[in-house]
Amino acid sequence: MTCSKDHTGRLGEAARWYCDLQDPDVSIETWEDFLNWEGDPRNAAAFREIEASLVVFDRTTRAYSGMGQSDVSGGGQPTGSVSRLVRSRTAWIAGIAAALVLATVSVIAPMAVPRPEPIRYATSVGEQRSFDLADGSVMTLNTDTEAEIVFTVAQRHVRLVHGQALFEVEKGERPFVVEAANRQTTALGTVFDVYAKAGTVEVTLLEGSVVVAPVPDPSELWDLRRPARPEGAAGRTLVPGEKLTIQEDGLESVSVIDPSEASLWRSGTVWLDDMALADVVTELNRYSRMKVRIDDPDLGAERLSGSFHVGEEEGFVGSLAMMFSLEAERVGNEVVLSRAEKAN
Repeated sequence: MTCSKDHTGRLGEAARWYCDLQDPDVSIETWEDFLNWEGDPRNAAAFREIEASLVVFDRTTRAYSGMGQSDVSGGGQPTGSVSRLVRSRTAWIAGIAAALVLATVSVIAPMAVPRPEPIRYATSVGEQRSFDLADGSVMTLNTDTEAEIVFTVAQRHVRLVHGQALFEVEKGERPFVVEAANRQTTALGTVFDVYAKAGTVEVTLLEGSVVVAPVPDPSELWDLRRPARPEGAAGRTLVPGEKLTIQEDGLESVSVIDPSEASLWRSGTVWLDDMALADVVTELNRYSRMKVRIDDPDLGAERLSGSFHVGEEEGFVGSLAMMFSLEAERVGNEVVLSRAEKAN
């Protein structure tokens, strides 16, 4: 019974938060407060119930409105069954919260509510494409990138499966959330870049403001024995020119970058800033089906700054060979770089 009362209270809080977030002039401070509250997996679960129920309500409303003339009286006014559906948003949320309270009392597990199917966007190796989204935002995918998008009445949600994407977010009532690995980046109207690679997620802010926070673990959402996250662990706010790097173990670091260089890849130019040669090769391999390999750790530790143009990877490898006096051996679809043997 204690668990039911606790969940009932959370549903009420979730409904109030939903109302507050519909304000078109909602402040970033309000979003930060909301993200702190949502940092508790139990709160996140309650909010998702409210959001999912809203989807069901919208479908029901459309079904009634589609009845057309059969539900209109001779005087041209809606009949009683239809007029009862015309309620204020606040009243509806209070009603749906009450309905969810009854559901938690009568069933042991929450009922799964169908969610819209995500729309998939992808680019192949060496391809870059921009997509105009339904809300007016623009998403530009870098090479070998996959993203899934679900827009609901409460949230614009993108899951970056892998790769790199730049988001130019159209300001709107609903938050724009990008999920990558175990982090989610929330924006209202801004420009930012998210790069999900092996063991690391990088979020670079070019304009506006974003909040980067952990994604609640689905396995924990209904574990009421687990304590809430400590204060301050819910998210980090970035300012333009900052890049947040999150390691797989959760370690975070912030560095200052040049926003103009961070977005160069959109024009087909890849900027390399004092990178180890091994990392340069990794970056190069993202854009070409011809893969480069370095077997010598000492060679891989050499540092390099510069740039290359997408589609000109072979020429760049030739430049590397001349710069570091290397031998480039072609084996199938792979080029192996090694130090040139000195003549006797």
